[in-house]
Amino acid sequence: MKFGKDLTILFKKRLALKKNDEESQKILNYNFKILHWIAIGLVILPAVVMGILIMTYSVNIPYWDQWNLMPQLFIKVSQNSLSWQDLIAQHNESRKLFPRLIFLGLAYLTNWDVRYEMLAIFLLACLISLNIYRLNRLTVKFNIFPTLLIAFLANILIFSVIQYDNWFWGIQLVVFMPIACITTAILIVYSPLNIRYKFLICMMLSIISSFSYSNGIIAWVIILPVLALVSSKSRSDLLRQKWLLLSWMAVFIANIIIYFYDYRKPELSPSIITAFQNLEQTLQFFLVFLGSPLGSGYQISPLMYSTFIGGLEIGIFLFLCLYLIKHIQDDFLLERMIGWIMIGFYSVVSALITSFGRVGWGVEGALSSKYTTFSIYIIIAIIHLLPIVFSHIYRQTNLQNKKLLSRKITVIFSVLGLLILQGKSFNYSLKEIQSRYQLRMLGKTCLSFVNIIENKSCIEENILSSYNYIKSLANQLNNQGMLKPGLLISENIEAIATKKQKNKNYGSLDGIIALNNWYFVNGWAFLPERNKPADAIILTYKNQADDWIIFDILMSAQTPRESLVQLFNNPAYLNAGWEQTIAGKLLPKGQWEISAWAFDVKLGKAYKLDGNHLISKD
Repeated sequence: MKFGKDLTILFKKRLALKKNDEESQKILNYNFKILHWIAIGLVILPAVVMGILIMTYSVNIPYWDQWNLMPQLFIKVSQNSLSWQDLIAQHNESRKLFPRLIFLGLAYLTNWDVRYEMLAIFLLACLISLNIYRLNRLTVKFNIFPTLLIAFLANILIFSVIQYDNWFWGIQLVVFMPIACITTAILIVYSPLNIRYKFLICMMLSIISSFSYSNGIIAWVIILPVLALVSSKSRSDLLRQKWLLLSWMAVFIANIIIYFYDYRKPELSPSIITAFQNLEQTLQFFLVFLGSPLGSGYQISPLMYSTFIGGLEIGIFLFLCLYLIKHIQDDFLLERMIGWIMIGFYSVVSALITSFGRVGWGVEGALSSKYTTFSIYIIIAIIHLLPIVFSHIYRQTNLQNKKLLSRKITVIFSVLGLLILQGKSFNYSLKEIQSRYQLRMLGKTCLSFVNIIENKSCIEENILSSYNYIKSLANQLNNQGMLKPGLLISENIEAIATKKQKNKNYGSLDGIIALNNWYFVNGWAFLPERNKPADAIILTYKNQADDWIIFDILMSAQTPRESLVQLFNNPAYLNAGWEQTIAGKLLPKGQWEISAWAFDVKLGKAYKLDGNHLISKD
């Protein structure tokens, strides 16, 4: 009996212990899931931040090269005269066939709302991010949390705010297309598809890359080594696929012939001879180009920092390339590294091409935000190559605690990425984004009134340096419904006058003071729907038919009003004040009732401010 009781007690203890183990396992699984979702949240955070910035600071106004690239196509479509030559025509150094097709499709779906082009840019970046993540899983082969940490670092770069010139300018879709094609092609190479299908798909992607942007033609050189080495199980297998390689070369040569047929060097492009005459400057341009994503955020000596960082990047990258060459017989290592090596070479070759083609404009040009979309991929390549190389070294040397050391290295790179990119680069870039937003809004306001008020400097500085061309073209596009909101045609403000919402205060015209042949006007204006000061102030006078006639537009006239902040308990009102001196010659002779209107350029609406004033013009 005693023995039976002992067995029963022991059995119950084991059941209790097993139950505790199961509960502990459930807790561990639950904690793992929470950490997993937190890690995923961190990975997508850079994309979320960039998406919010695009929604907040994008402006629906064509800018600079967009006026030369697309409007003539719209006109030819309306006349049924659009030809193949129009689509493949050279623009600067590029033949933007596929971007033109995308822009045309978006334009007719959205009445040329260029914010959808920015959305297309964002979606392309998401595709690149997905490609990079999947390549990470296929080649780096780490556990889930180190993999997500590397993906987080990659996304900080892919969605980095330092690319602000490209995020907020629809035509810059062209700079994302080559790397989107290249990363997609490399991912296809690592897939289990038949080698013939791989070659065919990669050829198509290389053609798209070539006829999207000038540096896109290097896709043929970048993709081929990955395609040949990863898809072939052995060197003899590679030789048996020689007809595929010959086909690749034939299509590549055909692309070159089509691309450079009737090609003309742009008049404003500097001579390549300058690059050879100043090799030291060319080298510095090359290093600054590569280092600018991390170095241009420094307000003091960004050239020096970018040069140093670029030199460090190319040094690490060359070391990684040499390591692969040393272990070239290791097929498994070759397969893991070659894709990232060629992605890194995309940045290197782009830097070389740009250095020889643009150094004539000065080394400072290498800091341009437009180039960062090319240069970030050497850093992304290094982020993925280092773990592969370190893990290979550990296996070769049988080092102890290799997993712990790998994690420490990953964490170090994570911290460095966060400190450098998010600290310096983000703050600098955000200021640039806000500044460009204000300038685009100013340009859009000037364009809205191009038929009413002549403001050449505003148009030429903020839209395109050819006032008469813009005025003529804008009216043609306006007639086709391609500008939203449309241009104001009449001086009568009735076309855009909008009833104010109840219980909302839009501002007032506080006073007008006569100063000989000038008038000093002041007041305040706010847009409650957007919670910001008015984009412009429209001044009108009432004619004999009781119509309010526009005679002047006040832009960039905002002044601080602390009293408004206190009155409405809202810091957004700080710059809602406005004041400016206007010329008396803008008004006809006689006694006139003057009113002011708050203008919302995004909606093309005007809201009458409180307080009219009488003035006499002799």
